Amino acid sequence: MGESLNKAFIFDFDGTLVNSENHIRKTFLKITQQIAPERLSFAKNIVIGPPLAEAAIEILGGNEPKLLNKFIDNFIKVHDENILIYTTAYADSDSMLKEFSKIGHKMAIATNKRSVPTLKIIKHFGWNDFFEFIECSDSELKITNKTDMIKKITKKDNDFKEAFFVGDTINDALAAKSCNLKFIKAIYGYGTEQNWKNISIHRSVESIGQLAKYYIKD
Repeated sequence: MGESLNKAFIFDFDGTLVNSENHIRKTFLKITQQIAPERLSFAKNIVIGPPLAEAAIEILGGNEPKLLNKFIDNFIKVHDENILIYTTAYADSDSMLKEFSKIGHKMAIATNKRSVPTLKIIKHFGWNDFFEFIECSDSELKITNKTDMIKKITKKDNDFKEAFFVGDTINDALAAKSCNLKFIKAIYGYGTEQNWKNISIHRSVESIGQLAKYYIKD
């Protein structure tokens, strides 16, 4: 028997609802090869999930503005041009979102992905009507971290103060904890190799469709 209806969920995006890891990593490698080939190993091993600027600094090994801006600009051009070709929804994402919407669960997104590709993907999959709010790293004039995105959502709608946060990386779990939300770990996502010791996890799911087992009433 599943839990009662009318709950709220905030979802991470990449690694939770959609999979674009190969495209992001290949783009990182391509731009790194062009700009700083000696840093290729860092591009190869970086965890997918942090905001673009943060990832670029880690790959380049510093925050030299001219080089950083060139990396970011080149990444955006290559990445966004082919985003719909190389991004797939996880197998159960569409059906889960439809079921949750049908029974009245409130849903929102908080993602480190930029708004242009995020909204482009959501429109492509026909998910526009499922989410009350969509917060991206660049939704504000300054880059916003995931904790602040969640707080913004909870301020807009009190129901989200009791939301579950569904994500795949330690950063997601820490953001949920800082906002007093229960964290649901998507173990199929990008954070599988991270050290999860001492990280608070309310529940783990092996696929996004497993949420239906717990949060759709039988």
